[in-house]
Amino acid sequence: MYLLAVSLAVAGIFDLFFRKIPNRLILAMLAGCLIMSVITDGPESLLHVIPRILVAGLLFYPVFVIGALGAGDVKLMAVSCGFMSGDRALRFLFFSLLIASAIGAVKIGMSGELRKRMHRLALYVRKTIRTGRPEMYHANREAALKSGVALAGPMFISVLIGIGGFY
Repeated sequence: MYLLAVSLAVAGIFDLFFRKIPNRLILAMLAGCLIMSVITDGPESLLHVIPRILVAGLLFYPVFVIGALGAGDVKLMAVSCGFMSGDRALRFLFFSLLIASAIGAVKIGMSGELRKRMHRLALYVRKTIRTGRPEMYHANREAALKSGVALAGPMFISVLIGIGGFY
């Protein structure tokens, strides 16, 4: 978990300042995860780690497709799940998304855009139901980056909560 915490801290710095998580960092995390798993639990542990990473990635892929998450966030969440057991990974994801939601709610509340955002969400849901296919949620990348939450930060906080023994 400590290796994951350090990796997420580095990812958080990139995410906060550049709004992009380097693929090299994610590949290094993946390698670290797989090597650590083999060293601590043997080669057969890969039969659990790799599917956990793939399932987490596939779970969040649709959220990426509609533009609500960046590709780096999806890859980072998936690789992070490889560092822990399945039930712990679920708790990690839950707390990560809960923290990100709280940060997003505070940002929206402070900006005074709550009504505008709720109206936009209602229009999006109605259009998706009517057409039967999801589309990009944000109008453009610049608007998405300005209003979004750098997810590596909430993930880092979630790992610290896990290290602290909360889950």
